[in-house]
Amino acid sequence: MSLVLGAQQYAFSDANLWVVADLTLLITLVMYNLALRHLLVLPSDPGVIRWLTLGAASLAVLHILGVVSANYTSLTLLLMALFMLITTALMKYRALATAFNNGIGAILSISDMSLVLIVGIKSAMWMVNQREDVIAIPLSSKNSPTLMWVYILLIIFINVTAVGTTVSRLIIRMKHLAEHDQLTGLLNRRAFEVKLYDYFALYQRYNMPFSIVMLDIDHFKKINDRYGHASGDEAIVNTARIFKSSVRQTDIVARFGGEEFIILLPGQNATDALEVANKIGHAIRTTAWREDTPPLTVSAGCADVTMVNSQDKLLTLADDALYQAKRNGRDQCVIATPVKPMAAQA
Repeated sequence: MSLVLGAQQYAFSDANLWVVADLTLLITLVMYNLALRHLLVLPSDPGVIRWLTLGAASLAVLHILGVVSANYTSLTLLLMALFMLITTALMKYRALATAFNNGIGAILSISDMSLVLIVGIKSAMWMVNQREDVIAIPLSSKNSPTLMWVYILLIIFINVTAVGTTVSRLIIRMKHLAEHDQLTGLLNRRAFEVKLYDYFALYQRYNMPFSIVMLDIDHFKKINDRYGHASGDEAIVNTARIFKSSVRQTDIVARFGGEEFIILLPGQNATDALEVANKIGHAIRTTAWREDTPPLTVSAGCADVTMVNSQDKLLTLADDALYQAKRNGRDQCVIATPVKPMAAQA
């Protein structure tokens, strides 16, 4: 409705209706921006919305008091709407391009870009010419069906892309839930094994080394028994946070199951992995996970891809090293010792 009203506003005899039309368009675009942010789970941007709202309200008051003309008020509101539309279109494109790819982001943003073009041309025309000089196409004219079909098709396209955006968001959400642990937000075991498969394939093809560290919270059952399962969850969340903050952005951290975690370190050998594990162990040991409780400790096992000839054996090797660390007294890291180191396959 705001698009149709805006298309007809220069045919209105009362200049005050120009202000109503552009104000309606601005309010509609602000609501559209907020709805997209909610749909795409993007952070709110109250600063822009607040300033636009304050500016629009101030202009409306000045116009009512007769300080600012209807032409100036309407044009300023239109430029605000154009700014809001450009901001929204870019926000939508970037979110979809990040979630999928640039092509899908561009396709689903075509309707928004079309609106930017239409409103931009309209703003340019009205900045160059007085509104009284712009030729209107009122709904009663013989050319009105063409104009109306253009707007009807555009509105349909906007709704279709809105549905596409909604479906895209649901796919993103379902993919995230399928790949991430609900408690910690880390990758789950299944998603980690997919990553491990990919890195192992890269190693076999391009000899790109990597290592893994398997870690386990020591005496975790005692935490549950003494403090309750809610406190056990708190300990797991705190431990996961330390793991994530102790490694590089390129490293992959996952919850492997229960109180067990695993880290993939691209480009690192077992000795490098040992240093990372010791750094994590120190951070866990010296960080209080809750008041009036002893600090947590972790045991870890390290292995690198040069020790094995399959990803399953790499996991087994790291797991064996982890349990060796537990047998040695816990709160330590052990490097796996393969029976026979394997060279990279061609």
